[in-house]
Amino acid sequence: QDIVVSGYRASLESQANAKRNSVGFTDTIFAEDIGKFPDTNIAESVNRIPGVTISREVTGEGSNVAIRGLGTNFTRVLLNGAPVAIAGVRFDAQSTNREVDLDLLPTELFTQLTVSKSPTPSQIEGGAAGTVNLRTARPFDKPGRNIFANVAAVENTVAEKTGNKGSILANQTWGTEFGVLA
Repeated sequence: QDIVVSGYRASLESQANAKRNSVGFTDTIFAEDIGKFPDTNIAESVNRIPGVTISREVTGEGSNVAIRGLGTNFTRVLLNGAPVAIAGVRFDAQSTNREVDLDLLPTELFTQLTVSKSPTPSQIEGGAAGTVNLRTARPFDKPGRNIFANVAAVENTVAEKTGNKGSILANQTWGTEFGVLA
């Protein structure tokens, strides 16, 4: 019989294996399950990696990633290995050269974050500080038919209102050949 480890322990085991198998200085965070990153945006999740800091908007929400003390425009951000370009609105009058505003990306879409602090031959181009690769959820991350729902409410004491947000991710796989994630 096979023993299958899942949940939080499986994500910790995956992180340790990724670190062990990496060529350079890399750190990887795996979500416990699809849509299970503990933060509200992906910048806050990347901030959990040692040597990574984030810049914050005037609202206090994390937006850009800085690696090893260099500015946020020295960090290259990839989405599934492809460069990301997001036009963001800044309120602090800084230039937005190569910066990517990660506060626009919800954590529910991602299952893995990898921060490469040193370049590797497999990277076409890296940032001077490092590279952040965001891996989106895929249908075969959890084969079969699954539905993941997330609902959150935030109470604003100043406005005396309650805000809410939610997301639903569903996947279906047929055998080992075809799968859909919506």
